[in-house]
Amino acid sequence: MIYKLGCDYENTALLSIDGVELLKKMPALRPKFFATPKQKEWVAPEASFYYSENYKGNIKVTPDVTVWTTGVLAFSPKAYDVFHELLANAGEFLPVSVDDETHYLFNTLYIIPDKAIDKSKAVEVIDTGVHFGQTNVAFDESFLGPENIFVFKSNTNKLLYSFCTDEFKNIYDSNNFKGIIFEPVDVK
Repeated sequence: MIYKLGCDYENTALLSIDGVELLKKMPALRPKFFATPKQKEWVAPEASFYYSENYKGNIKVTPDVTVWTTGVLAFSPKAYDVFHELLANAGEFLPVSVDDETHYLFNTLYIIPDKAIDKSKAVEVIDTGVHFGQTNVAFDESFLGPENIFVFKSNTNKLLYSFCTDEFKNIYDSNNFKGIIFEPVDVK
């Protein structure tokens, strides 16, 4: 099973990085990651967590893993320890400082090949005149296994989301991590 990764903003905090600070520390940085390496230009920015107006929890919960922007994942130190070796083939970890503690963004660099995507039932996604790619596509997981890829992006949605395999989800669940919503990718 493949899942699209989303942030659980109703039950955990969200990561915030000030765009002005990003530009001050890294003037050449383009905030749209789109599966392009950032490691060489990266200077660890300050970050913080905040609770959206849609937060429903009674106690404050900081996420172990969440989505920051355009499919870039954010890992707590504990989640980084669990996942950093597993995800090494699929992207790069970029440090951020949260309350003097190092957390990590995961910039997903692996893009599943087009030949591994069944678009026979694809539906174009257009919202307020903006084309966001396609939904209702199937991914052939056999393209992920030989390279030990557990998180990836797809050109079908303009690289806006990260996707994961059951293996990633199982490790996440077995560690009782919080912060991610796993949306099954089902073709209808």
